[in-house]
Amino acid sequence: LKCWLFLLVAHLAEAVMRIALLPLAACADVCTLPDEARVDCQIGDQGGCEAAGCCWSPTNTDGLPWCFYSGQQCSLKYTSSGAPFRSSEMEKIRGYFRANIDINGTGAIIASPDASWNEGAYLFHWERDGSLTMQTVGRTDPDKAYVKTTFQNYVKWVTKVQNQKDPNGIDILAEPKYTIPSGVPYTGDWCRPQKDGPALRSLAVARYALGLFDENDLEGMDWVRSEVFGGPETLVQKDLAWLMQHWEDNTCDLWEDHEATDFFWGRFASRAALTVGATLAEKLGESALAAQYRETADQVTAKLWGHWTGQYVTQTADRPLDGAVIDAFNVGYLDDGVFGPLSKEVLGTVKVFSAFFCGQYPINRADTAANIPGIMYGRYKGDVYVGGNPWILLTASLAQLVYRTAAEVAQQSSVDAEIYGLLVDAYQVDENLSTAKLAEQLMGTGDGILMRIRHHIEGVDFHMWEQLYKGNGTHASAGDLTWSYANVLSAMQFREKAQQAMTREVVV
Repeated sequence: LKCWLFLLVAHLAEAVMRIALLPLAACADVCTLPDEARVDCQIGDQGGCEAAGCCWSPTNTDGLPWCFYSGQQCSLKYTSSGAPFRSSEMEKIRGYFRANIDINGTGAIIASPDASWNEGAYLFHWERDGSLTMQTVGRTDPDKAYVKTTFQNYVKWVTKVQNQKDPNGIDILAEPKYTIPSGVPYTGDWCRPQKDGPALRSLAVARYALGLFDENDLEGMDWVRSEVFGGPETLVQKDLAWLMQHWEDNTCDLWEDHEATDFFWGRFASRAALTVGATLAEKLGESALAAQYRETADQVTAKLWGHWTGQYVTQTADRPLDGAVIDAFNVGYLDDGVFGPLSKEVLGTVKVFSAFFCGQYPINRADTAANIPGIMYGRYKGDVYVGGNPWILLTASLAQLVYRTAAEVAQQSSVDAEIYGLLVDAYQVDENLSTAKLAEQLMGTGDGILMRIRHHIEGVDFHMWEQLYKGNGTHASAGDLTWSYANVLSAMQFREKAQQAMTREVVV
């Protein structure tokens, strides 16, 4: 009875028939959360707690709430009426994105041009942001000539800045950021080294290089042999040689405020870079190098499974619940099923993270109460930067993950019962749907997430900041953040792929 009441409150706007489709077991599962994901509902009695749609679970652990959010207070169900952004709006967003790339033809990518935020703290080329930006350029920009010029200038920039003496006493390849236009490493106090740079750089460039081979672009293939993979000092070979030696070293994380040796983000990116690099090496007849890359990638893969707790994927041992994992699922995925969108590891992570971030950010629950679809994700438990808020780039990354899930479902004749149950927990989809209808519901979920972003940026002509204040959704931190634009553009491109998958005939 309690479970039925919970559903009735959590989905009051849903039809009774829709509620009846959800089995008792699925309802019970939403309250099965790790201790670190419990966010206090601030209700002290069981009746009031469950009437509010929260979970009640007494515990003897000091400081752990008995009444906590389940994630169902942020409804992910949304019936889409079309793309979250119109074509004209996407062109505007792409224009903002391009304005931050290849600054004055140097190949540099500015993290944010907002000189007013924190005394211009983002007016630099970050290796991480730049690499992720280039992945988006290569994947989403329709102008092939622009893409080619931008990649060539980017490779020139990277080659230049990484062939100088490091002023901070570390390996230049692990420097986090460089001044623009000089390319001199930033010498102020910062979290160093950052070993995800070589992985992300080589991954972006190797993926683009393989595309040139697929297109039989003779001029582009010559460029790859000369500048990208033509000897130990060329970009991809240099980065991957470094990565094979240092992937287990201590490093700063992508948020630049924590150090460890075991970040999921870096490991998953390293696995992808080494694997894609091996494919490129094979294309170029470098079979011995390819074998070395694959051997190291296998070693990294073996470590990845230690991040799965049985409920979700952790970022690192002492900061387990971290939105970086969601972005990693997209950035490092190789279409091989390892941490794929229909895996128990990924679906379990989404379930736990949605419960946590729904409870953590009042704006999530306020938006849902105002019938604004979706949910917004942030960084990690205990985040205090600018107060600890939802991030546009992580929210868009969740949408991309949902679209990828829809695409995989659309190409299957059926979904395993266990995985279907996890889809119910993670995305609140209905039971007993055909794969076509299930993919359609997941498309709606992805659209709803981007519609929530749209709601908060439409009034500022679709400019995107780094964060949105957790209390009221207004803009926070650096404006026109390149990474925010990159992830929204990527999400929309994967939306197109999901639509294409839904129109293809399923091979049984």
